[in-house]
Amino acid sequence: MRNTLPLTFCLIVILSAAFAGCIRDKTMPPGEVRTDPISKTAYPQQVALERLESYVVSGDPTVLASTEHPLSVEVPLRAISNQQLNVQYRFLFFDGQGRLLRPEPDWRFTTLNRAQQYVRGSALDTNAM
Repeated sequence: MRNTLPLTFCLIVILSAAFAGCIRDKTMPPGEVRTDPISKTAYPQQVALERLESYVVSGDPTVLASTEHPLSVEVPLRAISNQQLNVQYRFLFFDGQGRLLRPEPDWRFTTLNRAQQYVRGSALDTNAM
């Protein structure tokens, strides 16, 4: 019995070492973020999401700036289909260095039809440019 115990212990040690050699660390490093090929200046100031660009048109925005009040913007919108469109919109404002101002204004809801209507948003921060 004494001779079998050391042999069994040696087999367990050898099997443990062999098993440990079979386990590989499968941890992968995080993927590298690619640089956006579209320059910051190429992004439009007005964006239609969810394929609404086929159903909504906008006019030139009117920017209302004052030293006493936060920046506000008014944009004319209308639907180009004969159906009323229930849409959500929001305005994002940036500071003089192009950083997004926080907090961001909430989404608002409106119904668009063929008649032009104006949507308006105001910055929550006087640093908006």
